[in-house]
Amino acid sequence: MIVDELPLIELFSQLREAGFPLGIGEYKLLLEALQKGFGASDRDSLYRLCKTLWVKSTEDKRLLDYHFNLVVKESQEEVPGIPEKPEISEPETENPGIIEIEPEVIEPTIEPIVSAPPPELTEIITDEVQAAKAVMQATSKYEEISEHNFILTSEYFPVTQRQMKQSWRYLRRFVREGPPIELDVEGTVNQIGQQGILLSPVLMPRRVNRSELLLLIDRDGSMVPFHDLSQRLAETAVRGGRLGNAGIYYFHNCPVNYLYHDPYHLKAEKIEDLLAKLRPQRSVMLIFSDAGAARGGYSKERVELTAAFLQQIKAKVRYVAWLNPMPESRWEGTAGEVARLVPMFEMARRGLQDAIALLRGKSQNSVFVGTELRGMR
Repeated sequence: MIVDELPLIELFSQLREAGFPLGIGEYKLLLEALQKGFGASDRDSLYRLCKTLWVKSTEDKRLLDYHFNLVVKESQEEVPGIPEKPEISEPETENPGIIEIEPEVIEPTIEPIVSAPPPELTEIITDEVQAAKAVMQATSKYEEISEHNFILTSEYFPVTQRQMKQSWRYLRRFVREGPPIELDVEGTVNQIGQQGILLSPVLMPRRVNRSELLLLIDRDGSMVPFHDLSQRLAETAVRGGRLGNAGIYYFHNCPVNYLYHDPYHLKAEKIEDLLAKLRPQRSVMLIFSDAGAARGGYSKERVELTAAFLQQIKAKVRYVAWLNPMPESRWEGTAGEVARLVPMFEMARRGLQDAIALLRGKSQNSVFVGTELRGMR
């Protein structure tokens, strides 16, 4: 393997663009390991080295497998082998009647030689690190990826699965419920001060997250290109969010009369029946829809139906936010009118974080509080 032809900087940049948490320290560690002779023999050893130094989860391994196979070509597996010993033809004897017996030659055992790393690698480490720093600056400055550099993967680059899980975990409303099983340090200290002796510790119930999320997802029509993204959003909310309760419901264009428990709109539930089961002090709602931005134009009917739905839920939902997969520059017409009724955020990492912060009550503008609809823009 020719070390200076390894596409390490390309692998590093593609992994960072896919959301892999890599920094200069991890990249420099890889180069130093190569300098000491680790992972420089063939493609498999390089993969094992990258996996050992960089992978910390199943998702990390999946991303590394995909991009490593894409960047590090199979041709780099070819390692020059030891040339076979040429066959020595027997010399012709002038007298065929005389048989010469050649002494047996015992070939010495060839011990495997571990090749030292090429000296060129030491010289290029500084340049490689500088290139990696440039990649980090570029990928942190530009969140969007050009369509010409698009890489086929199951990740949606502006918000990766890992980032979704991290964002959902901020949606918390802790309360103490259940049997007293945790030590109440302050209460125990106060009891000792009153009684002068420790008879038994003071216990209290465990803190549990009682934030109840309703995630409403627009399906079909102009939302078809975003089906995978909406599915990932729902999966991370249920499995990785550690929420007290998360209900996923589906609709088309605008919720009217019914919401659906499945993306194929087969199992319906009346909106009024769903709202009757909610607890206003705990329930928050996040709507995922383009609000007509994908097709553009203006639909008065859709705006009126959306406004009617928001008025219907205002007494049953404490906070509500809207995530739009289309960029904010496309929020004209119908989407622009809907954005005046409810706080709308672009489906990017910052937008998701801001939406969840609003659902936690961190922003007092454009939210539902009790029975009042505030922030009509």
